Amino acid sequence: MNNSHVLESLCEAERFVYAYINDAKKDETAFVKTIEMFKQAQTIIFNSMITNEEAVILQKLKEKHAYKLINKEAKKFRSFLTNFGNISAPIDVIKESDFVITIGCCISADDALLASALETAYKDNNAYIAYMHPLEDKALNHVLSQHMKHEVGSEEGLLAVLADFVLNTQAKEKHKAFFDELDMGYICGESSVGEEEFDLMYQKLLQSKKSALVVGSDVFNHPRAKNIAKLLGLMCKYSDLDIVMIAPELNSLGVTLICDLDDVALGKTIGYNVEADYELSFLGKGNLDMPSLGQQMGTITSLNKSVVVLNAPAAYEGYTLNDIANALGVQAKKVIEYTAKLPVASGYKAVAFNDLENSVYALENVNVKIEDDNLEEIDDISEFNGTVMYRCNHPLSQLNPYKNEGHQAKGGLEILGSKQFATAARIKSGTMVRFEMDGKTYERKLKVSENLKGTVAYNPVFDSTENYDEYRYKRVILEEVNE
Repeated sequence: MNNSHVLESLCEAERFVYAYINDAKKDETAFVKTIEMFKQAQTIIFNSMITNEEAVILQKLKEKHAYKLINKEAKKFRSFLTNFGNISAPIDVIKESDFVITIGCCISADDALLASALETAYKDNNAYIAYMHPLEDKALNHVLSQHMKHEVGSEEGLLAVLADFVLNTQAKEKHKAFFDELDMGYICGESSVGEEEFDLMYQKLLQSKKSALVVGSDVFNHPRAKNIAKLLGLMCKYSDLDIVMIAPELNSLGVTLICDLDDVALGKTIGYNVEADYELSFLGKGNLDMPSLGQQMGTITSLNKSVVVLNAPAAYEGYTLNDIANALGVQAKKVIEYTAKLPVASGYKAVAFNDLENSVYALENVNVKIEDDNLEEIDDISEFNGTVMYRCNHPLSQLNPYKNEGHQAKGGLEILGSKQFATAARIKSGTMVRFEMDGKTYERKLKVSENLKGTVAYNPVFDSTENYDEYRYKRVILEEVNE
């Protein structure tokens, strides 16, 4: 294994993406029960750790049996992309840039490909990298030129100020009232990012030849996501910045392009690798076993807007989603028959799995809106006082349940916070605590790290297959639990 930056480097976690396999056999009794439950259910709930072909199966089941399809994270991502109204740039643009701004993502924990692209930009182009985030990213300190540390919740205001710096005259005139009323002093004061920090960043931008702005899940799920998306759309259209969206999960983009998603679940629910009334699970913890991603053939839609082939390296002898679909009248001998049926209207090509050249093809551009929506006035920046938890998967060796179940994974489900966080919460390191977040109750130990600062702590969820459509920061109250 070579981690040279000129190659497609893999972080520790990504090396083990296929480490977990499900060795289940076919359980005919459980399968019959599953078909009965599908006939009774009205809703299928799922996450985006699936192939494009599985997404097609779910969509066809919806069309045939009128199921509601629920994927909260992908639904929110689709809404954001709609309001953005432009084509986001592929992640390879970062590698070619000599100036990059990131906002809304904890780079090392959220996306190994993004971290690798920034490493390449730094080493090959001597790129100036400005990192907008409330928490320091020590794993990338050697490539980050400027940490614009901001208060939780201030992303909308910060992007409005950035837009004021980078938009051309045409856009500023078109939205004159918005920018005339923009209170930069208030935003800089409440966000804790000074005007001098923006001035420094902007001077470096003016000296650059190719620049990019990277945005992640904190922005997609922000309470003001709609207005943020419009701001980003303007910057995409009326500035020299390439806007790169980092999808929340492995195949979030594919799911948004293939599935007609619903807002509300009805009746009994089937969960495909998520919690529901009746569960199908690759972890072997549901009512019927399913294969892990490492045991499937098919494709995913990558951050580069390319269709990428997955060739199953590990055998699987149990039932699959395609078996269930066949029993419910959606017929295909093999799941890869759906590769040629990916929706052309969404940019896919009618190419059979075995005919894919170089194991990849780029999506065709699809129509997007060209008009500019009116911007809303920037909302007041909410205060996140006290103890704040950040739903983010640390340690870096476990990014999702696949890595967590792999035998190479290490590290526990502990809250990771600073001395300042522990002091504010009045909790000692090593203490078991209970708290509520995202509608769930957690019991975890607090681990104090000498490398962290501030009153925001990490709450890892790499043991969960659930997806989320809420802002990743939450104010919490920690209660000590007697062990």
